[in-house]
Amino acid sequence: MRAFVALEVPAQVVDSLAAFQRELFSSGADVKLVERENLHFTAKFLGEISEAQAAEAESRLRKLSLKSARVEVRGVGAFPDLSRPRVVWASVPKGQAGLVLPMLKEVIDSLDGIGERDDRPFQLHLTLARVRSGRNLRELQQAVRDNADRSFGIADLISLKLKSSHLTPKGPIYHDVGVYRLA
Repeated sequence: MRAFVALEVPAQVVDSLAAFQRELFSSGADVKLVERENLHFTAKFLGEISEAQAAEAESRLRKLSLKSARVEVRGVGAFPDLSRPRVVWASVPKGQAGLVLPMLKEVIDSLDGIGERDDRPFQLHLTLARVRSGRNLRELQQAVRDNADRSFGIADLISLKLKSSHLTPKGPIYHDVGVYRLA
C-alpha cells in the first residue's frame, strides 16, 4: 500500500484554502488542484509499504505521546522555488513552526526503517496545487507573490493519521489506517 502520515486541518481552514485554490485556477495557470478532502500537512511520506510495515508503523505511532498544537495557516510559496514552481503550498509562520516541528521529528524518527528514506530538509507545508506546465506562469507567480502572507485561519492540530493512498486517474483516494489523538 502507498502510505503517509498526516496532520489534518479543520474545515474552516480548508474552506479558506479552497477559496485560494479557485483563485489559482482562475489565473489560467496549468495547475492540478489538490482535492479539498485531501488537504493536510504531511508529516512523513512512506511510499509503497507492505501490510506488515503498515501494522508496524501503526504500532509505533500508537506508542507516541504527542502534544496538540494551535497554529495559524499563513503564507503561500512554491517548490522548488517561484521561478520554476512545481508545487504551490501553504504553511505556518516561521515563529509557529517550532510548535509543530518537534512533534513531526518524533514521528519521523519513530518510523525509521519503514518506507522511503528522504534526506531532503523537512519543510512543513500543505500542498495546494501541482503545476503541470508553464502556461500563464507569470499570472501564477503573481498570485503566489500577492498571497505570500495571506492568513487562512487558525488550525487546532489535534490528530495525526496514518493514511493509505490509492492513485486513480481523477486523483488519489485516501483512507485512514490509524488515527492518533494528540494530547
